[in-house]
This record gives sequence, C-alpha cells and structure tokens, in this order.
Amino acid sequence: MRLFQHIFATFCAVIICAIFVASFSFWLVQSTLAENQFKQRRTIETALMNSMITAFRSRGDSGAREILIEWKDNPVSNVVFVIAGDERKDILARTIDNKTIERARSFAMENPKSELVHIEYDRFGEEYLFFIKGWDNRQAKRLPSPLFIPGLPLAPIWHEFIILSFIILVGLFMAYILANNITKPIRILGRGMNRVANGDLETRIAAEVGNRGDELAQLAGQFDQMAEKLEKLVAKERHLLHHVSHEMRSPLARMQAILGLIQTQPHKQEQYIKRLEGELTRMDTLVGELLTLSRLETSNIPLEKEPLKLIPFLENLIEDSQSIAVQNRQQVVLETEAKIPANATVCANESYLYRAFDNVIRNAMNYSPEGSTISVHIRQEGKLWLVDVTDNGPGVSEAQLPHIFTAFYRADSSANKPGTGLGLALTQHIIGQHQGQISAENVQPNGLRIRFSLPKAKAADKVRKKPA
Repeated sequence: MRLFQHIFATFCAVIICAIFVASFSFWLVQSTLAENQFKQRRTIETALMNSMITAFRSRGDSGAREILIEWKDNPVSNVVFVIAGDERKDILARTIDNKTIERARSFAMENPKSELVHIEYDRFGEEYLFFIKGWDNRQAKRLPSPLFIPGLPLAPIWHEFIILSFIILVGLFMAYILANNITKPIRILGRGMNRVANGDLETRIAAEVGNRGDELAQLAGQFDQMAEKLEKLVAKERHLLHHVSHEMRSPLARMQAILGLIQTQPHKQEQYIKRLEGELTRMDTLVGELLTLSRLETSNIPLEKEPLKLIPFLENLIEDSQSIAVQNRQQVVLETEAKIPANATVCANESYLYRAFDNVIRNAMNYSPEGSTISVHIRQEGKLWLVDVTDNGPGVSEAQLPHIFTAFYRADSSANKPGTGLGLALTQHIIGQHQGQISAENVQPNGLRIRFSLPKAKAADKVRKKPA
C-alpha cells in the first residue's frame, strides 16, 4: 500500500471512529437525561396519585373531583384519571380509550399494591379506578434530537442519518486533502531524486514544493542544498580531472622527447638522464600533492590534533627555510608583538600545518627578488592568532586574487615560475581542517600578504596528552 493510501485510510478510520464515539456519547447522555427525567416524573405522578387516593378516602367522590378541578389549569390535570361507574367514564368527562381502561383495571386487579394503578370503593360499594396517564410505560422515551433539518418532512432518525452521512463525507474529503498535502512534496522529492540519479544535477524542487514553511519544505530545501553541493563537487572533479590530464601530458611528452634524444644522441645520455630524473621528480611531486588534496577534500575523518606552541613552531619553520633563502640572497624573519605570550598555543596537526606554512613561505621566496626580506608577523585578535606572511614580489592582480586558492590556478605573475598550482589549494584545505581561515591581499608599493587566522587552543586542549 502506498503512503497516500496509508495516510488516507488512517485519517478515514480516525474520523469515522470519532463520529461513532461522539454519536454514542451523545446517545448515552440523552438516554441518561431521559431516564432521570422519567424517574422524576414518575415520582411526581406517584405523589399526585397518593394525594388523589387520600382525598377520595377522606371525602369520597367529591374530594377527588375537587382536587381535579383545582388542578384544571395545571399541566398535572391530565396526569391522573379517575374512572367511575359501570359506564367506565372519567369523573371529569375526559376522553379515555376503553382499551386503556380495561388494561389498567386488569393490571390493578393483578397488582393491588401498584402506585401507578389502583382500585378503590366508596361507601356504597361503587368501584373507582385511579391510574396515571402512561402507567404502562416501563422505560423513558428518548429526548427529541437536536439534529434536525428544517423543512424536510422525514422521521427524526432520517434527519440524523443524513446529517451524520454529510459529516462523514466532509471528513473524508478533508482527509483526502490532508493526505494529499502531506504526500505531494514526498512525490516531488522522489521525482527529484530520480532525476539526480539519472545525472541531472541541476534539479531543484523547493520551488515546486512551495512556501509551506513546514518540515517537508525544509526537506526540499535540504535536497536543493545537497544537489547544489553535489553539482559543485562533480564540477570540481571534472575540473580536477581536466587539469590533471593536462599537467600529466606535459611532463610525459617531455619524457618521451628525452627518450627519443637519448636514442638519437647517445653521447649526451648522462645529460638527458638528469633531465628525465627532473621530470620524474616533478611528476612524483604532482601525484603526491594530488593525493593529499584528494584526501583532504573527501575524507570525513578529522585530522589528529594536539596542542602546539606556535612561536617555537614558526621559529623552526623559518630556520628550515634559511638554506633556500641564502641561495636566493633573501631573508626570512619572524616578527612577534610584545604582548604575545611565549606559550601561545593552537590545537593542530603539526605535519600538515608545517606543510601549509611552508607552501606559502616557499612561494614568497620564489616570487620575491634577490636581496628582499620575507616577513612572518604574528599577533592576536580576540580568540584568534593572526600570522601574516608578506613578500616583496609583484603581487597578484585584483581580478585574479580571489582565485589563487583554486587548484591548478596560475596567476599571470606566475606564468614563468615552476610549480603544480596545488600548493595554495592544499594550504587552504589544511587551514580549514584547523577551523581557521586564509586570505590574500596586495600590499603597497609591491608585494603580497597571506594571512592565516587560527583559533587559540582552549584550556581543555592545552591539558590534552599527546597520543602514544
């Protein structure tokens, strides 16, 4: 059974059960009220009957007549009847069915102690039959139903049946609307999933669901977010595949050419083998960076981190960079604000964070002229440590600046520089894994500043032990 049928059947069952429960409750209340009224009426009628018999016993026929005349303008005047003589007539000449009189007399003869029908005799031996109107009713009559359709000449039971049938039909119609309202977005979601499964990643369903403002609308919005992220991920994978094939093709073509040169010029074999080793090293570096980037982008497992003192970490990093800086006749210096504590700490994976900073510092040395100084400046701002790496290179055009952290993107200023185009992309992913941010801006008169924003280690992180 489909979900719509389940929901519709459930609502129908609830509505029908509710109507039957309400009808039964109404019937029970009416029956109880009718029974109570019947008992109260019987009590009053019995009291009137006893009063009439007492008056008859004390004053005879005239006493009974006087009481009935006193009650003439009262509704109780037609409650007690007194039948006298062989003609079986009421003493006030009220019309009574003879069959009713006979049945009452027979009942009085069989039940002399009854309070509803009784026979008395006057002093001349004449028989008087006293009985209450409706003495043979043993149960209360149901009260008139409030379910009534004006102008419809049918029995009351048909009025109730028509009204209840109308209520059930309206309930079923509302159940259909409600069930359809619930299942329609689900059907739209199912169709959207089928389209995405068939490769249509531009599928969006929030507009079809409408502005409902409920959980199903939120689900549609989440589906659109998922489809959008999936579309971006697939586009990124296609972009990556395109650039990987392009980057691989160039060194492979050069290696093929070198092998051809080795065959045609064997006397230069040693020279060409060194060039071949350089191309292999380039390919090895490219493959290693691709694997690292893929692992950072697709892995759902966070990096293992531990408290890391930031200043000693940066001092060690800069010391490792000095050998290349000396070859380029450059300087790499660490500048620290006076208020920065010596134990400034971040929660980090040291090897990955080292790689991120090393990529940026090596880029700065690569693009800065000889004799320049690369500055690594650390300061704090609120709950963040800010580390700026500033070079003296040509910088990046403002139009290209937002794209330098994209994989394989090479700015115009780097056209003649060696590299894979993955370093800054790797750095951005690593800093993101550390809940930080990285940004770039040009400085005047020339140069580029890369800013790292890393959250300060919390107290719980500082006391955490290094895993064995």
